[in-house]
Amino acid sequence: MKHIFLFCICAFSTLLLLSSCHHDEPGNPFKPLDKRTVLVLSTDGEIFDQHGELVTQLPNCTYANEIIADGNDYFVSGVQSKDRVGYWKNGKWSTLHIDFIDDVDHWTYGIGKWDYYIFLLDIPNVLKNSGIFPLEKYHDFIPANHGLRVSEGKCYVIGYAFGDDENDDSYYKPVLYTNYKKEYLPMPEGVKTGECHAIYAYNRDHTLIGGCIDGMPAVWVDKQYQIYPTTSNDATEGRIDAITMNQGHIYGAGWERKDDGSLVATLWTDGVPTHYLSGNPGVTSSQAQEIYSYDQDVYVLTSEYYSELDLDITHLWLNGKIIMSYNGIHAIGFTVL
Repeated sequence: MKHIFLFCICAFSTLLLLSSCHHDEPGNPFKPLDKRTVLVLSTDGEIFDQHGELVTQLPNCTYANEIIADGNDYFVSGVQSKDRVGYWKNGKWSTLHIDFIDDVDHWTYGIGKWDYYIFLLDIPNVLKNSGIFPLEKYHDFIPANHGLRVSEGKCYVIGYAFGDDENDDSYYKPVLYTNYKKEYLPMPEGVKTGECHAIYAYNRDHTLIGGCIDGMPAVWVDKQYQIYPTTSNDATEGRIDAITMNQGHIYGAGWERKDDGSLVATLWTDGVPTHYLSGNPGVTSSQAQEIYSYDQDVYVLTSEYYSELDLDITHLWLNGKIIMSYNGIHAIGFTVL
């Protein structure tokens, strides 16, 4: 009986150990609000905090694409001016030593993590532990911005491409790669066009994917589509460019297009749209570009354009309220440490 009891204890401990390894994010406890640092990344490699202070300028940066956090470290993918493939860790450049079989200048387009780091290179390649894995049937694939996610070692890449049938070469189809294998996501019967622009992956086999179907905002929950409404009849189109889940609720951030052609930053909460606008006069166009859930809080990054001033202003939102504005900054993403 004693041996059986010890065996059960060991088995239960092993199960706990294994289950503890199946998390997408680091096991560190969430920090309280006053202990967090938000890092906002501009396209030219400037990183600002939630108080508007410049944290660092990434060295030799031609174009920055995405920033992610891992504990107290942050990683940035993008293009370095010296034509080397790699990433910036905590503001310092790290070159990836890879032997390519072609003569093309490659660069990191996106970055994901789970025990190790995975990079989306110039299509059609995914780099995993310095091994290169080509995406299947990539000939016309266009990746989404921030279109790479990893959940418990499973790699997802999203975007859009022309269909494989000869009659589909005039319309984009929503594409999901799972461990480099390609599939087209479903759409309503008779609809010809759709695109994937945002992904949130969790518990290894589950995905939330945002984008558009026939010009309307759409979300695929575990590959099942839902077409979202716009706020009013004068919003003729819409698209979801960032997506997350928090406390069981699905948040999609993007834009609506009005009859006059202008874009309006919009957040969908479980399919219900709300405009995310500063209320400042003179805004001619706006978009919600990125969204991030941390503990019970939801952060959103929006950009507003003032045509008379030829000025971009980026706004950082926390739970529906602006906590910082960045004048003249074109931000591409953010993360929370």
